[in-house]
Amino acid sequence: MRATLLAWIRRTSSKRWWAAKLAKRFPVVDVIREDRHVNGGLTQPGCQTIILHRIATWSDTDEAPRGLRTVLQKTSRLGLRMSKAFYGIELPAAVTVGRRVRIVHQGGIVIHPSVVIEDDVLIRQNVTIGLRGDNDKAEPHAVPIVRRGASFGAGAVAVGPIEIGEDAVVGANAVVTQDVPPYGKAMAPRAEVRASRPELRRVHP
Repeated sequence: MRATLLAWIRRTSSKRWWAAKLAKRFPVVDVIREDRHVNGGLTQPGCQTIILHRIATWSDTDEAPRGLRTVLQKTSRLGLRMSKAFYGIELPAAVTVGRRVRIVHQGGIVIHPSVVIEDDVLIRQNVTIGLRGDNDKAEPHAVPIVRRGASFGAGAVAVGPIEIGEDAVVGANAVVTQDVPPYGKAMAPRAEVRASRPELRRVHP
C-alpha cells in the first residue's frame, strides 16, 4: 500500500505528466502549451485569444471527439467574439495561424479571415492585416500572407494581396501595400523634431 502511494506521488509530482499523456492522443495540446509559454501565460489576453482560436479550428477536424465538436465549436467561437468585444482582438476562426504566434498587447488588432500567418510571428497592439479596399465581396482573398518570424510594430497596417517575408519587420505605424522581402524592413517616416524658438519658451518664476 505504501509503495503504491509513493509511486502515485512521484507520478503526480512530475511536471505536467497528464498534459504529456494527453498530447500523445491530441497533438493540439502541445501547440496550446507552446502558445501559453510564448504569450506569457493563460492570464494574458493574447494567449486566451489564440487558444480559443486553436480550439475553434481543432473542433472542425476529425481529431476532435465527435461528441464534443458541436459544444467546442460554439463555445470557442463565442469566446472569440467576447475577445473582440473585451480585448479588442479580432481573430476569426477562419484565419490560418501557425505555431508560437505572439500577440503582445491587446487593443485594436484586426485580422481578416482569409489571412495566412505562419510560425513565430509577433503582433503588437493596433495592428491591421487585411483588405486594401472597403468591399469584402470585391476581393475576398486579396489579403497578406505573413511568413515565418515576421513582426509588426504598434499601429502597423498591412493590406492587399502582398507577402510579408520571413523575419521581416513592419515598423510602428507603417502602412504596407507592397511585398516586404525576407529579412527586410518597412518603416514609417520618423517624426521631425524641431527646437523651439527662445522667445516662445515658457519663463518660470
